Amino acid sequence: MVDESILQDELAKTEQQVASIIESFIELGVSVYDFPGTPEASQGMVTNLRRNVDRLKKLNQNSNRVDTQLQNVDIPLEVVQYIEDGRNPDIYTREFVEAIRRSNQYQRAKMHGLKQLRDSLAEKIVEEFPDLSDTVQDIVRRTDPPV
Repeated sequence: MVDESILQDELAKTEQQVASIIESFIELGVSVYDFPGTPEASQGMVTNLRRNVDRLKKLNQNSNRVDTQLQNVDIPLEVVQYIEDGRNPDIYTREFVEAIRRSNQYQRAKMHGLKQLRDSLAEKIVEEFPDLSDTVQDIVRRTDPPV
């Protein structure tokens, strides 16, 4: 069993580390773009690059530890592919939620239609066969989905 609070702490720590690495790469990109060609600037870029490599190495070591709860996090292959294609995973999440919402609306409409059919059939059966009224009402009561 995964301890949810430990997992959340590890995910938050990893998210912070990844954000720090991204920020460092952005700084490195700006440094390369504005590179004046001086020895001091070269040393600064080398230091920044070395710091990023050390951060990546530490992040990799932390995520591959045997005792880490991150080993228990399953990321859907579709999300990984989405990220590899250079797309934002938040957009994937939004599209997934919208697809589930549409599916739920469709299923709800089907259930509502079947309930109306059941009630209509029950009403007609009771009209034609009044002696089956108790049985029909029992069936309607047992097949009524919980709200």
